[in-house]
Amino acid sequence: MDESIQSPKDLEGKTVGYPGIPVNEPLLKTMVESSGGHVEEVELIDVGFELGASIIAGRVDAVIGAYINHEVPVLEHKGYHIRYFNPVDYGVPSFYELVMVTNDQTWAEQEDVIRAFWRGAVKGFEYMKARPEESLDILFAHQDQANFPLIREVEEKSLEILLSKMETGAEPFGSQTEQAWQETITWLLESGLVDESPVLEDIFVNLVE
Repeated sequence: MDESIQSPKDLEGKTVGYPGIPVNEPLLKTMVESSGGHVEEVELIDVGFELGASIIAGRVDAVIGAYINHEVPVLEHKGYHIRYFNPVDYGVPSFYELVMVTNDQTWAEQEDVIRAFWRGAVKGFEYMKARPEESLDILFAHQDQANFPLIREVEEKSLEILLSKMETGAEPFGSQTEQAWQETITWLLESGLVDESPVLEDIFVNLVE
């Protein structure tokens, strides 16, 4: 870990790896500039999804696009000291990372099926929360051992991290708010990722009952 990097501003003059996903570029720009830096002085290179490997090999000084519940515990398990920055602390809105996507026609024709699917997802979450070790047993029983072998200690840490973030006292699992969406839309507009603001009522439905 490069100890000189204490905030996103310190990425000036450094090389940052990312997985080639375009949204990572304005994310980095917002974070660096929010902390007083100049993103033009940061070199961004596409390392694919070899984020952890590129750090270990010294190809880059930092990465963006890594997951706090995957790359971080994997690298810590390998004995590396990790420092990470929460984008929300540096001007990025708290956006929804994973969402279910459908279109208007499917929603109109199969709303009951979609709602049933979501009820099943909620039951799965509640089971995982109540029986974390049993849930991990299920995961390991169905893992792709040949191509993506899992490490129990890493997945235990990952689950601990996820359970602390997947619901809060104010927002239950899977809930969405207009405020969060509007903050994300405003950031997307300011970052030039969209040309016009969508109507909130047209882009999401809160399935939490």
